[in-house]
Amino acid sequence: MKKTLVAISAALALASAGAVAQSSDSAGGTAASGATVGGVAVGTIVAGAVAAGVLAAIVSNSSGVTLPPVPPPPQPQPSCEGTDPLVGGACVGTTVTNTVTLTGTGTATGTTTATATTTFTYAPTLR
Repeated sequence: MKKTLVAISAALALASAGAVAQSSDSAGGTAASGATVGGVAVGTIVAGAVAAGVLAAIVSNSSGVTLPPVPPPPQPQPSCEGTDPLVGGACVGTTVTNTVTLTGTGTATGTTTATATTTFTYAPTLR
């Protein structure tokens, strides 16, 4: 893009310098050499200097190194402890089973076992 802009600027500079050189009509005589240096119009010298500067800029810029774009870093992913599943943005803890055994005595002796199932949720960690 920069090279294109520089080339367009150079073309416009050369075109305008040519127009200035054509429009500077002066009468002949001793004053006729006032706007020239060695028979070359000052506008032509300026246009040549501008063109040389633009050409030097193009050559200088053409050897530049273009760096590749840097990809964004990966986003951290939520994760749960162990094999706990991630459900709706929250980790669901594994089922904990509590077994309680009761033994009673009295007129009759017996044993009862009760099982309670417990689940819990917690926030996931970002890794």
